[in-house]
Amino acid sequence: MKKKQESSLWKSITNKASEVRENLGKEVSKASKSISEQASEAAKKKASEMEEVISNKASDVSKYFRETAKKSTLKKQQTNSEVWQETENNLEQEEIYHIFVGYQTANQGGTQKVTIKSGKSYNVRIRPNSTEGSTLRLQKCGLQGNDAFLVLHTFYNPELNLDRRINSLVIRASIYERSKTRCLEAYNRINSGLYTYDLAALNLLDFIVESSNIDSLIGLRYRIASENSRWVGINKGLEQVLDSGNLMEVEKHNLKGIYLYIKSGEPLPNLDKFRKLDAIILNSAIARDLKDQYLLASATSMALRIDMLIVNLIYSNPEIDNSKHRKYLSVYQQLREGAKVDNGIIKNLDSVIFQAEIPRICKIVYQLLRDRYFESDLKVNKNDFHTVFRKLKKAENFVKQMESSEKITNRFGNIAVQKGMLIEGVDDAVVSGGVGVLAGVKVLKGGEALMGAVGLVAIASTLEMSIKEKIKLGITEEGNFSGEVAYSGIMNAINQVSWVIGDGGERKLEQELDIFKRFKGNQNRKQILQELETKLYSSNP
Repeated sequence: MKKKQESSLWKSITNKASEVRENLGKEVSKASKSISEQASEAAKKKASEMEEVISNKASDVSKYFRETAKKSTLKKQQTNSEVWQETENNLEQEEIYHIFVGYQTANQGGTQKVTIKSGKSYNVRIRPNSTEGSTLRLQKCGLQGNDAFLVLHTFYNPELNLDRRINSLVIRASIYERSKTRCLEAYNRINSGLYTYDLAALNLLDFIVESSNIDSLIGLRYRIASENSRWVGINKGLEQVLDSGNLMEVEKHNLKGIYLYIKSGEPLPNLDKFRKLDAIILNSAIARDLKDQYLLASATSMALRIDMLIVNLIYSNPEIDNSKHRKYLSVYQQLREGAKVDNGIIKNLDSVIFQAEIPRICKIVYQLLRDRYFESDLKVNKNDFHTVFRKLKKAENFVKQMESSEKITNRFGNIAVQKGMLIEGVDDAVVSGGVGVLAGVKVLKGGEALMGAVGLVAIASTLEMSIKEKIKLGITEEGNFSGEVAYSGIMNAINQVSWVIGDGGERKLEQELDIFKRFKGNQNRKQILQELETKLYSSNP
């Protein structure tokens, strides 16, 4: 056989992996410089080691996707729609979905329910001995009647015996035998593609695996399996509420479609349905940790879309001279990351934003950034929901007074990715060759304040929804949702939590480099391990 060419999808992933390696290298370099000024020589040495670990992982991921792409084989299968498994198609511009397949199904074959962005679901037949990175084609099932493609992920691999490697890590861990049993039970569920009810055990298992010296590619596959298990739980919550509601099938499909965009880590296609979807999941019976995870992912997708609309407005508005695009963009970028801005351009930008024909939520979020909604959090060093809620209502009233009633719209056409947009740096989004939330929900670097504002709007919208509308959606558990708890959860996730003094002396948001939390010294690792194990016995499995 002739040597097959690599799919453009995998080439795209390879390029993205190189960018990730370069960007992470820069971040770690900056962090190392900070450590050298404040910490001991041991800390500096550890930072250097971490830089090497990250670079190696990025390189391995690139190699991994190239190899798995080559291993896929052409095979036609029959379901209630035509399904093909293949590698030679140019998938870079195609409609792609990443799904996790349980060990037994990947090994012996079977069927799996798959929902796509149209909101429709299909029972897809998985062939026996399906391997990591295999692709399936759903003929004419895409949004525009086009073919859709599934990229399969699985822990099934008879050559590597991944079960033995994970089990060995758990058995060698310095935790109680009962804790080991619960971790192994959690692993069996994620390996099978099931929801893990014992989230405390799953969190402990995550730390054991990700803080070990296990091969980075196995760690990557583990992360996908672990995150998939959580999203199976979130999806169950969504389905249960929808089954109790009085929505038409087309409305259910629309909500499920929006949910798929969020799972893909992509900008929302419209800003009409997210309010209902957020209310359904935040009022569902799923665990609080899952609600926090969903809200962060939802805020990410919404923030990406709002950011695209505002940046596109700066580039296209006739009131802004071409020579000043960069200055206006710089002012907006400072706002979205939480910096204080006070110059002549900001007032001109205000006028452009409030008089533009863009969705109202864009203007409300922008005004929240202008008001520095998080300012009270800085003063009391905690998340003060009641104060920021009042700021939100103030921003809403201000926008209503400023905007023209003739320019209120929720519609927008296709927007090209342009320089300065947050989506440029989103490597895990499916549109850029990534696996979406299956790689974990990431905070948008440089958009922390923007994400917090979007999360605040979502929480407030859920709280203010009428009882009649909730009943129609299927929401029956009144009092199950706490705005204060939800706001604290998303702000802690976004900030991690870090308020620092900026170059100009002002306080602003700055995301800590998560890698430093995961790869600390042995003493800290032991302490974190003990804290996570303690949570096994302070929460219900």
